Amino acid sequence: MPAALTWITSGHLDDRPEMGCARIRFPTIERNTVPRIKQYIAFGGAALCLVTISACGSSDDGDTATTASTTSAAPTTVVPDNVTEPGTELKVGQPAVVPWQDGYVSISVTAVEPGDTEAFRKAYGADADGLQPYYLRFTLENVGGTDLTIKNPPKVDAILSDGSTTGTFLTGSIDECKTMLTPDSFNTVGAKFETCELDAAAAEDEIVGAQYSGGDYDEKPILWRS
Repeated sequence: MPAALTWITSGHLDDRPEMGCARIRFPTIERNTVPRIKQYIAFGGAALCLVTISACGSSDDGDTATTASTTSAAPTTVVPDNVTEPGTELKVGQPAVVPWQDGYVSISVTAVEPGDTEAFRKAYGADADGLQPYYLRFTLENVGGTDLTIKNPPKVDAILSDGSTTGTFLTGSIDECKTMLTPDSFNTVGAKFETCELDAAAAEDEIVGAQYSGGDYDEKPILWRS
């Protein structure tokens, strides 16, 4: 049976650039704060950025004013023809192409492995008792060419043998499995980076793979099995 619904936290929201529009979601980047446990609260956040740029000029002698505007064309998003269908089941290492943020990415779960229980308990203290950490390593590739820099990556979750998730919600990360923001080079087709998602399950539970359930995949997640 999955662990009781729990939200363990050892960090706070990651720092964002002053003009950034990245969505807010957990897990966040660890900031070396005192670990504590909280009641699970679901909330969402969204930000809308609107920037208008205009330039106006006029002649000194009172002639008709000339107005000029400068615009830069937004890069065209490539729409892949191989977007993965909801409910698709893959083997670990196989890629899934999904819409994400305002572009498209390929997610390849490369490993689902038991983590270091000592390091986990050092980070989360008594809240980690009875839990086995798992490291979900995956590669993210920009396949649409949209600027997807400095964002929390898509969230993947460990799954049990019955297909359910662990029921454990973590914030923060540990040195052995750091959740990284997308780099500032993640804005072209073919850009890649590797990251790790930390999850945990009751010690007696069997973890058999991972899932992605964001966006259109909420009801029918994409599954990776070992």
